[in-house]
Amino acid sequence: MDTGPVNRGRVFLALEIAFVAFLGWVVSTSLISGPGSNVQADTPNSTVGNQKLQQSDKTAERWVPQEGPTPGVVAEVGTPNACQGFDFAGGAIQGFTVEPVFGTPLVLWHVTNGLCRASLVGHSTPYTFYYGQDLTCNYDTGARNAANLISPPVSLAGVFPPYVIGFNYLLFVEGGGFDTTFVDLSTNNGATWTQILSKANLINDNQWHNASANVTTVVGAATSIRLRFRFDTIDNIANATTGWHVDDILVCGEPFNFCLQSDSGDNILQFNSITGKYLFRQCSTGFTREGIGIVTANGCNVSLQDNGGDRIISANVDTCAHTGSALLTYRVSPLRLQAFNISDSNTLNNTCACP
Repeated sequence: MDTGPVNRGRVFLALEIAFVAFLGWVVSTSLISGPGSNVQADTPNSTVGNQKLQQSDKTAERWVPQEGPTPGVVAEVGTPNACQGFDFAGGAIQGFTVEPVFGTPLVLWHVTNGLCRASLVGHSTPYTFYYGQDLTCNYDTGARNAANLISPPVSLAGVFPPYVIGFNYLLFVEGGGFDTTFVDLSTNNGATWTQILSKANLINDNQWHNASANVTTVVGAATSIRLRFRFDTIDNIANATTGWHVDDILVCGEPFNFCLQSDSGDNILQFNSITGKYLFRQCSTGFTREGIGIVTANGCNVSLQDNGGDRIISANVDTCAHTGSALLTYRVSPLRLQAFNISDSNTLNNTCACP
């Protein structure tokens, strides 16, 4: 049947319209649900983008401090005075132990001999305990690493408050919250620890310095303590700096727990009620003598006696009334004796220092 030109034109027009509609549907469907779809790809791409942004921000936070100039003043090594010291002379570990924490079996705390800036002045060269690798002079193992350096028990017998710990160190590690360094103290042989210092208390500039801390309140009535030096890289990033040297560690207490000072302030006698060690000073002349006597205690009275070949010393402290007295006689030449008197009406206000 012949539909005629008009009918055939209408059919072709209808087919064209249908084909265009079909193409439109395909395109729109592809945009909505195809491989490049914003609906499906937005979420994972956004997550990846956020992760990259976070990583970028994290990287921006990473920093290594500037290396400081060589100090004009050498860090103090410390002169033992009622102190116990550890200088690792000759490479001896002196009872210190190393405790792996993370990254075992590689443990980086070790005694080094003049390597990786251990030859610089500022400590008792050349030996130190060092957290790092001697071959590379850094602590970059390719992975996170951490370990503790722990002292042997240090007896406080015969020393009295105030208690102070000190050490020389060289520190050069990543700044901020990474590459953490802490110094801890234990009064129960390592069962528990109290943090006393951190990186915030140390100078992080690749030079030698001295650090100290009054630990009297932490020690309390303990009869011995242990120290712990804690290092943790936290991660495997920015670990190519020197690390941490520690040397000349001192644990100190007051050598005397009794002091008699004349009311004029000129004559001072200090003594240790456990060891009997004493020190006498006359401030006006600079005359000093020291020795070891015998201490006895009876109720409130504590006395010191020393009848040596060139001296006769008798001292007494009333701990209840807070008074004291002493008579000290010294032979200053073959034919001459010199006597010193102390009358102390209030032992609580003594400075134990020359005015």
